[in-house]
Amino acid sequence: MTLEDFLTHVKSTNAIDLATEFLYRDFVHAIPDESIYKSYLELVRANQQSSEHVAIMGSGNWKFSLNPIKNFSAYSQKSDIDVAIICRASFEQVWDELRDYHRNNFYLLPSNKKDQLKRNGQNVYSGFVSPKWIPGKSLAKFNHNINCNNYSNEIVGHRTVNVMYFKSKDEAVDYYVRGFKLAQRKSPSQTIGNKI
Repeated sequence: MTLEDFLTHVKSTNAIDLATEFLYRDFVHAIPDESIYKSYLELVRANQQSSEHVAIMGSGNWKFSLNPIKNFSAYSQKSDIDVAIICRASFEQVWDELRDYHRNNFYLLPSNKKDQLKRNGQNVYSGFVSPKWIPGKSLAKFNHNINCNNYSNEIVGHRTVNVMYFKSKDEAVDYYVRGFKLAQRKSPSQTIGNKI
């Protein structure tokens, strides 16, 4: 898919439909073979027994970054692999650990760390969380790091793997809708010169 094809599809499709389409694809740009992609997802699911759904998202899925700063840059060797896991139990476990840290340490933190915890709280309110956000030592964070190292294998070119837990399908779709809406608002002339 060229950048022009991608932008045409993005601009002609409802953002909710786009997010849902890419979340439930049988293959992704990073792993175009369906059976290999399925085996990769099974590796992730082995550590996420209660997950409802697992998918590679971001440029590893649809080839181009939706990050406004990256100007639709194409997936490359420098790209990360973003894994979305819809799992209420994992979402709530990480949320509980963040809240525990917050209750025990908030008033001892410098203002920049308080601001970071508040931003993470807004993200949790929006239905997504990452164990990487837990300050200090944590069992969830420790297990998360081990799992991400295992997911960073030859199938994805040993790229860095980032995992985000979503409370539900609706929250996962809503999260990716934001990026697609930003892409829809960006004019084609703003992407001239971007390498495909």
